[in-house]
Amino acid sequence: MRKSAPAATAQQHRNLSDRVAHHLMDHIRINRLASGERLPSEVRLSADLKISRGIVREAYRALRSAGILEISNGRSPRVGALRNTSLIHLLQHALATQQASPEQALDLRSAIEVRAAQLAAEKRSDEDIEVLTRAVRGMKRSRRDIDGFVRHDVSFHECLGSATGNSLFAIISSALGEAMATSVRAGLESRSDQEQVMRVIESHQDIIDAIAKGDAHEAGLCMERHFDEARLALARAREQREE
Repeated sequence: MRKSAPAATAQQHRNLSDRVAHHLMDHIRINRLASGERLPSEVRLSADLKISRGIVREAYRALRSAGILEISNGRSPRVGALRNTSLIHLLQHALATQQASPEQALDLRSAIEVRAAQLAAEKRSDEDIEVLTRAVRGMKRSRRDIDGFVRHDVSFHECLGSATGNSLFAIISSALGEAMATSVRAGLESRSDQEQVMRVIESHQDIIDAIAKGDAHEAGLCMERHFDEARLALARAREQREE
């Protein structure tokens, strides 16, 4: 009696799914497809690659979760628009599992946002200045409410990303929201009086003033000072927890 072929192992299954994903990514790149353009259906790709439709579907779902594909009922798969979902999940996982610390997240933010402040000074619109100013007003109103303060502070930095005119800065800034909230909250809790909280607000206003003047150099320096102060606040917070 002839033996049936052994079932594919989990590793083989993953390898086939990865093969499908790489094929789709190559298809997008080689054909220079733009966001919203059509991609081969699961049925067609399954036949072309001679891989089961279930594995092909798994690859499509993984790429959808990563924001690379858009899939909806009754429509052909399409090239996805840029989204921050995957990066958000990665950063949340890094912080939640302590594979990255708030201090490390702050260093990442600093490297990105100093340049963002410089670009915003060159590219910002009047509307961008107004949105940034509203965020600082919200911080002032919420200076005795940590949750409200954190929300407006995070909004400021996300708006800054948008003001650069560079979609990648906007995506990364919004994805860093949770990391921002963690470091901002820790820094606030280490500040013992309202005078210190007001200094945080003033540092944000200094950044706006430099951006509004179109002074990229000054905007970058103001952002550097802001992050230097934030690092000191996080260090104080750590010391307080260890006492």
